[in-house]
Amino acid sequence: MKTIIQISGMHCKSCSMLIKSDLEDLGVNADIDHETGKSTLEFDETKITLEKIKATIKEAGYSVN
Repeated sequence: MKTIIQISGMHCKSCSMLIKSDLEDLGVNADIDHETGKSTLEFDETKITLEKIKATIKEAGYSVN
């Protein structure tokens, strides 16, 4: 599945890299732009849910819109 979500609370490239690393650990391919918050995600929905992805981002201290 491919989807686009909006992440807020990122202030620099390190923020987006942290989220990307956390998501890659879950098997999610993520392209995250810290300036706009636009995040394109690709993942196998038989292995992980969008809700789990959003929970992981929130656990890292960011908001998902």
